Amino acid sequence: MAGLSETRTLDAVLSTTLAALNKELYDQIFDDYPLISWLNGKLGVAMRGSTIKKVYPGGESITGPVLYDENSTVDSFSGAEVIDSTLQDGMTQFRYNWKQYAATIGITGHDKRVNRGEAQIVDLLGGKTTQAVLSFKKRLNEDGFTDGTGNGGKNLVGLAAHVAASGTTGGLSATTYTWWKSAAATSSSFAANGRSKMTNLFNTLSFGNDKIDMIFTDQTNFERYELSVEARERYVNEKALNVGFENLMFKSVPIIFDRDCTSGKMYFMNSRYIHFAVLAGADMAIEPFQSAIDQDVTLAKMILEANIVVTNRRNHGLLTVSAA
Repeated sequence: MAGLSETRTLDAVLSTTLAALNKELYDQIFDDYPLISWLNGKLGVAMRGSTIKKVYPGGESITGPVLYDENSTVDSFSGAEVIDSTLQDGMTQFRYNWKQYAATIGITGHDKRVNRGEAQIVDLLGGKTTQAVLSFKKRLNEDGFTDGTGNGGKNLVGLAAHVAASGTTGGLSATTYTWWKSAAATSSSFAANGRSKMTNLFNTLSFGNDKIDMIFTDQTNFERYELSVEARERYVNEKALNVGFENLMFKSVPIIFDRDCTSGKMYFMNSRYIHFAVLAGADMAIEPFQSAIDQDVTLAKMILEANIVVTNRRNHGLLTVSAA
């Protein structure tokens, strides 16, 4: 293979190679960590048949309706009896801001010059891409468990904000709107009442066939639960296991431990009321490599514009366990 000498040609090879790696890179980012894979990866597909992702074509922010009260005009009547025509309210809307994430894949001029062959360039780019992917997915999953205030409020709004009995998320305050909060319970000792607290919280969040379908927790609580389960009860969800996630079952719902989950927390989640909002054109978009004006460096940017959106807080729950 002839050596590639022109910077312009090398940059084109870099961009073409990175574009070819795009699908593999995308899967790598969203498939290794439990929470982010549930939102937008193989775990979500395994559990629901699709991810919890929703692509928005545009919009300054992410908005949607929230139904919080019944229609009071529903009533039985007879003959020519007057039917209640009272205009109904009972609806408002949530609003979430877009959160932007970026990573760069950079190659110095020296690296390009000493790796002039196309095969060497591809190998070099593979290493640089792996580095970016590992860092990107780690950061997204970590932020998915936080409250969105990190880095000056630029991080994803995570479960610490969404699944709570107080606070403001989606522009709605749980103090003002008392229905806009999650069910919450505490256990001072898992051995004493952890299982009963889990049962109560599960039942509280069950409305016929509308119930939670995933529990995320930390490693310590996962092991506490595992030790509390008799060997004959120790079932796993095969779908989650088949895509690489160790789990146990509680009332037919998988429990998965995530190393990024806040210590002592068990998040009871209903996938009907949460989605991973992504802005079209910024769904891990990869820009072509370009040479910097003032540096002997060639860079490509990976861009994600997204947020975690909860459409109804009261369909999720949080159990906080203090001790074994």
